Amino acid sequence: MLKVISCTLSVALLCGACQQKKNAVLAPEYLYEVKNQKPICSLIDNKKGNILMLYGNDIALCAANYPVAKQLPGAYYTLVTWKQKQMPSWYGTNMNGEIYTVETLKISQTDIEPLKSDYQFVPGSSYISTVARPDRNERIRFIIDQRAAVLP
Repeated sequence: MLKVISCTLSVALLCGACQQKKNAVLAPEYLYEVKNQKPICSLIDNKKGNILMLYGNDIALCAANYPVAKQLPGAYYTLVTWKQKQMPSWYGTNMNGEIYTVETLKISQTDIEPLKSDYQFVPGSSYISTVARPDRNERIRFIIDQRAAVLP
């Protein structure tokens, strides 16, 4: 009798467990859509609690593959910075939280000047307004100096 009850209970639990469907759900509020751009590199700044991702068009990706920093006309970069937050159910692991800043850089060439840098800084919802905005020329240099990540 005990065997029949335990077998019946085991089958009932097994059938009940198989009916639950739990799919992983991405948090879309923490993603940033860059159209027609590819990832160039990612950086983690644990001191400031930031995660950075640099995207670029094909020309920017080509420039990032050079061994030294090079500006190419037509290159378009997007640097997205998120604040870190604890990853649920993973002790000691952080993930991207709310968007902190979005910086864009477009390199163009005109007849008058050899190269022109059009830089834009857009603070995100978690940006603290009391923090001084970064120096434009330093950020342009920072973005251009990033080398492409080597993928296997």
